[in-house]
Amino acid sequence: MPEVDSQSAKSQSMTLWKDSSLASYTSIGFVPEQLGIKELIPAYLDPHLQDKDLLTGVSFASGATGFDPQTPLLVSVIPLSDQLKMFKEYIGRLKAMVGEERTNFILANSLYLVVAGSDDLANTYFTIGIRRLQYGVNSYTDLMVRGAFDFVKELYELGAKRISLFGVAPIGCLPLQRTLAGGIVRECNEFYNQAAQLFNAKALAAMSSLKSSLNDAKARLIYIDIYTPLLDLIQNHEKYGIVMHPCIHYIETRKFVSINKPS
Repeated sequence: MPEVDSQSAKSQSMTLWKDSSLASYTSIGFVPEQLGIKELIPAYLDPHLQDKDLLTGVSFASGATGFDPQTPLLVSVIPLSDQLKMFKEYIGRLKAMVGEERTNFILANSLYLVVAGSDDLANTYFTIGIRRLQYGVNSYTDLMVRGAFDFVKELYELGAKRISLFGVAPIGCLPLQRTLAGGIVRECNEFYNQAAQLFNAKALAAMSSLKSSLNDAKARLIYIDIYTPLLDLIQNHEKYGIVMHPCIHYIETRKFVSINKPS
């Protein structure tokens, strides 16, 4: 992970971005807390957002969005293209506050976490099935990777240097997928998991390719594997001290967050 001198937070995650006052723990909320930035990273759309919050990180996330532009349309959430528009607006606000030189420093030294893709596969492709009429798994994951590649590239072009792209979780083990496609005993669906692994392998290669093409020693573009540790947690929960009960709630989020180093 990129070297960052800071830590923080319960990330603010609004599933539909309609009630920005609701804060929730998320799958990446521990990152800013461990980096020591601040306790809470507020949503950029929070009506109570203060100017000082812009200096130490905000969340542009919209839960259930995806790299496939069809995904946010199906569930009425904010697409990544609009999140980038908000990020550009954020940059303008920063420049008005601290000037262009300081803004460029903040952008270059912030940590950007990009978490998406699970809804593309789990919902848009497998559950709703609208994309299955147009694509096979291989070509659909290509579409997703192009979306991820273009998103990360545009972030970089806007001044971001430290970008972490998270892989897709083992979606075949999600409760809904196990109920719909796990058979009578609700097992993890291996075909769904294989699709997630296919995307992850392509995403890793895409990030490596993009980093090489930039020829920028300061760029830190990395892929973070969450599939392997989550699958191990599911399959070997006893070694983590987790007792399985009849009803287990699996919490996941899709985030695009920028975390800035305090001045």
